Amino acid sequence: MKVESFIRAAPHKRVSEDSIVLNKKLNVYGVFDGATPLVAFQDENGMNGAYLASNIFKDYFFRLYRSHLSLVKGIVAANRMLRDHMEKYKVNQEKYEHLWSTCAAIIKIEKEGKISYAQLGDCMIITEYQNGTIKALTRDTVKDISSRAKVWREEQRKQGVNLPNEKYFEDLTHQLIFNRSLANRPYGYSVANGSEEVLNFIQHGQVNISEIKTLLMITDGLFHPHESIEETFKKIEQSGIDRYAIELEHFEKQNNLRHDDKAGIFIRFT
Repeated sequence: MKVESFIRAAPHKRVSEDSIVLNKKLNVYGVFDGATPLVAFQDENGMNGAYLASNIFKDYFFRLYRSHLSLVKGIVAANRMLRDHMEKYKVNQEKYEHLWSTCAAIIKIEKEGKISYAQLGDCMIITEYQNGTIKALTRDTVKDISSRAKVWREEQRKQGVNLPNEKYFEDLTHQLIFNRSLANRPYGYSVANGSEEVLNFIQHGQVNISEIKTLLMITDGLFHPHESIEETFKKIEQSGIDRYAIELEHFEKQNNLRHDDKAGIFIRFT
């Protein structure tokens, strides 16, 4: 088994809000993408809630996770740690926009020849099977969240709920705050943000390791703006994750596209 990893902060950031875990002792690997905060909190080291959330998860799965636990139970435990840290810093957890939060994609190579996986948000896990089929094991629950939020608001208004008109939500800050209120709800998206509801929204499962040739975990900063997730996988497999990431950053600069933190892990099993 060969493991390649990459992590890089966006050019305009001091530190990456993404993090990765490479726990070779327990065969646990994962990527975490902290959601950029909507409030100006910083801890005593100048770190914001996105950095803290992703690194709390990284720290848990590197130092505290135990192999007898399922990945789902691990996420729940890390999410509880996240909640406790917010309580320590007196974060108002009644307001969704104040919550520290992170997306996640994690795998564990089990002794019985299985690969377990678990996911939240828009971190993705993609595999190539031995027969050449490329398949995403997870679904991006953040994709189209603003469109779904608008539909949901329309439905709520029809039921008599008093909500601001859509002109109000043309302001990006208002839109993002509302989107955060849809975290871990059926019509929203999944994310670790300290709330107990996260348990019901973790995508998880198992695949046989004998059927898998390669596996990729990435944060959304490595998504190609003009390619499907399967095409992105092929590019990374062909050129390597480091080269792909650097070429993508160059492409973003040339086309005046938004830069994001980038993190990924590529594993070859054969």
